[in-house]
Amino acid sequence: MGIEKRKDDHIYIASSEISQVGSAWFEEVVLIHNALPEMDISDVELSTRFLGASVKAPFGIGAMTGGTELAGKINAELAKAAEEFGIPIYVGSQRVALVKREVRWTFEVVKQNAPSVPKVANLGAPQLAELSEKELEAWVVEAVDMIDAYAIAVHLNAAQEVVQPEGEPNFRGVLEKLKIVKKAAGKPLIVKETGTGISKEVAARLSGIADAIDIGGFGGTSFVAIEGARAGESSLQRRLAETFRLWGIPTAASICEVRSAYAGYIIASGGIRSGLDGAKALAMGAHFFTMSQPLLKAALEGRLRGEIEAVIAELRTAMFLTGARTVRDLSLVPRVYGPRLRNWIEQRRLSC
Repeated sequence: MGIEKRKDDHIYIASSEISQVGSAWFEEVVLIHNALPEMDISDVELSTRFLGASVKAPFGIGAMTGGTELAGKINAELAKAAEEFGIPIYVGSQRVALVKREVRWTFEVVKQNAPSVPKVANLGAPQLAELSEKELEAWVVEAVDMIDAYAIAVHLNAAQEVVQPEGEPNFRGVLEKLKIVKKAAGKPLIVKETGTGISKEVAARLSGIADAIDIGGFGGTSFVAIEGARAGESSLQRRLAETFRLWGIPTAASICEVRSAYAGYIIASGGIRSGLDGAKALAMGAHFFTMSQPLLKAALEGRLRGEIEAVIAELRTAMFLTGARTVRDLSLVPRVYGPRLRNWIEQRRLSC
């Protein structure tokens, strides 16, 4: 099956309910209401910094797509919205454009339509493992130049690769290759998961290598479910997808995992479905959050700007109702955890 067909399959399935699995556990996090916030809602200041760059909100457009005509149109709309709202934007995996130059435009539209906001390039860990040092350096430079990237992300997607009919579950030597990526890019390095979360053990191994960890926790879009839907009905991949459908670390728990072992910049993603979810992630210790599936669906339905406006309004409201004047103040907001999350924190001996 061609890579273009696979990319379009991902778009359509990811935008459907088939792809949505489990809970990110944000219902386990209650921010304590402040009945006397001593400010007007207009006093809430959302502007912050994304890995050193000034942005208008602690919220960005997560990694989604590229490589097909439909993906190019979506990326152009996402980029226009990112520029309008002054927020960062990731692109989807750029491998397809590195091996097929004729589809580079589907990523280049991002730098054309979002010239001033931070843009994040994106490569996959399995491809890193396959390339020589010289080949990898060339890929990194090309990926960064393609979108005029401010940072580069390497996505970890072991569960997806195992289930994907065309998968390449090869992760040998990735940690060392990350060092090559960082040096070749000369930009901040983000290491991100794609829906199964990052543990404190992995976070510790990334200390000193990654400038940021993007949680990519369980409880939203499941690439295991997506690849299972693409696999043949009686195939081994379909069986594996069913068996591992609920595999992963819920996003709220993964924030605690990473925070307990990593002192760098933390980006929350995975099952964040509102500005309130984002506020909870920031209160728990993340510095930033991204959303993907709700924005993909909104872009396909022609209501992207309205969705982003709603997320920002929800975040502003959550800050006002907790008395948080700034994004930094959110980390001081008192909160209560439900039994599942509290039990996880205790068993894993996490600080959160």
